[in-house]
Amino acid sequence: MNQGSVTSRTHPLTVSQLTQRIRGVIESVPRIWLVGEISNFKAAGSGHWYFSLKDNQSQIRANMWRSAAQRVSFRPRDGMEVLVSGQLSVYPPRGEYSIVVDRIEQVGVGRLRAEFERLKAKLKQEGLFDEANKQALPLLPRKIGIVTSPTGAAIRDMLRVLQARLEGLHVLIYPARVQGQGAAEEIAAGIECLDRWGACDVLIIGRGGGSEEDLWSFNEEVVARAIHAAATPIVSAVGHEVDFTIADFVADVRAATPSNAAELVVRSHTEYKKTLDILRQTMARSMQQRLLYYKNRINVSESHPIFVRVRSRLNVAQRSVAELDYELRRRLTQLLRDRERRLQRATERVRPDVLRGRVALLAQRLAAADREMPRRVKDRLEQGTNRLEHWVSRLDDLSPLKVLGRGYALVRDERRRVVARPEDVRIGSVVNIRLRDGEMTARVIERPVEAVQESLFES
Repeated sequence: MNQGSVTSRTHPLTVSQLTQRIRGVIESVPRIWLVGEISNFKAAGSGHWYFSLKDNQSQIRANMWRSAAQRVSFRPRDGMEVLVSGQLSVYPPRGEYSIVVDRIEQVGVGRLRAEFERLKAKLKQEGLFDEANKQALPLLPRKIGIVTSPTGAAIRDMLRVLQARLEGLHVLIYPARVQGQGAAEEIAAGIECLDRWGACDVLIIGRGGGSEEDLWSFNEEVVARAIHAAATPIVSAVGHEVDFTIADFVADVRAATPSNAAELVVRSHTEYKKTLDILRQTMARSMQQRLLYYKNRINVSESHPIFVRVRSRLNVAQRSVAELDYELRRRLTQLLRDRERRLQRATERVRPDVLRGRVALLAQRLAAADREMPRRVKDRLEQGTNRLEHWVSRLDDLSPLKVLGRGYALVRDERRRVVARPEDVRIGSVVNIRLRDGEMTARVIERPVEAVQESLFES
């Protein structure tokens, strides 16, 4: 034992000396790992965290400075079992010891992290992360599919950004649980459904922030396989910027947050204009480079005798190229102006004053039609009445009863068949004779040998 550590009645220690000796012993202990349950958790306004770690028999005070707390992906709470790493410390004025925590994770997260790394290595070896498999996002999507919880903050943030950036956009939402039992299967089913039947230009999958356990559904292999198999470009937007999931590595594009995913999928008007400017500059630069290339070739070859004979033709060709360059620039500028005018006209068509004018014009047409309708209905009724009277007259002229009224008779045999010729009946047979005012029955007693023809116009 160190001589300085020996105490006696004549050489006692002061409280401060004892505390300093205890502090030296405790703070000489290397970094430790400690497991326990959080209690009395408090997040100070300064960003520091203060809490206690306890088990069934003991507890120890703990604090975590803001610089370390900012790196934690979840929010500690009372009753949560955690694994912490840190350095023991003593506070001499009260003789208390505590642990200064610089790393904290939920119990069980270590197992999840090992599973994460195992699956990540497996899928990477299979090529699911290869950049060659990544698809570019469409420049101007018209239909966007989203797989997420329909009640979370993430969907509200995405819809707010999408609606602000592009009017008339069609958004198709597949509601799915994003954490808990069966969530991964629902997410995968949503991807497959929208990819196969949704006819979407791009898909977004994601959710808001949370602990590693909360985000774990997006680390499941079934989700990774569904993303890789999809023909539609997919943006992964899970948690916050510091959160990474397997879905982020497989997806075509990773977004830091759900709002950022909406911004990546639908660019702002300024970005579209900037893209058009870049394309125009690229085209102009390409034309200039080609012109310079051909000019250099001509200059190098000018000394050759054969080019002396064709120099005049080359001059003409150069002028043609220059004119083509001018015409291309002019047409490109005209095209852009036409598009701007079309956009302006489209904007004007939906102005309130224009809509009011159209409504007023339609109201005038409706009033005119309302005034004209009674007259047209009356004309149609008169025309119909005249036509009806005409056809009634025609039918009356053709009526058999009217013919009987002129002295003719309708003769039928016993089977009610019309008798048109003498040979249609036999002598002795009974016939029915229909006259204008009634009927009578007769028996054939004689049948002329020759038919007698009479003119209807005999006097």
